[in-house]
Amino acid sequence: MSCSATDLLRFLACCACFACLAGVACKPSSTETAADVVVVNAKPRCEEIGVVEGAGGDAQHARAVAIDRAAERGATHILLDTPYWDLQNGMTMLVDATLFKCPPPGEEFPPAGYP
Repeated sequence: MSCSATDLLRFLACCACFACLAGVACKPSSTETAADVVVVNAKPRCEEIGVVEGAGGDAQHARAVAIDRAAERGATHILLDTPYWDLQNGMTMLVDATLFKCPPPGEEFPPAGYP
């Protein structure tokens, strides 16, 4: 059995997709664990990259879930809102959070050429 270059490329593409879905690859390089995410009390002067919601039985667990999700999305900093009860879904505590990606120490933001 012989394989063409096209067959090889298809195989490699399938391997890459599987690795990404399995979580083996495609993780952000700047933040790998929740311990790397910095919790801030005010909006930092960094790029805002999105929002996440954390849910749990208490405020501490909801915050931990939000921070874990921030790490998964590659955030370096997170601004947590005040936790609140989700009474419609059985007494679950929720917290919304804004995610930021800040440059490493020594680099300025915004970088040159940033609109």
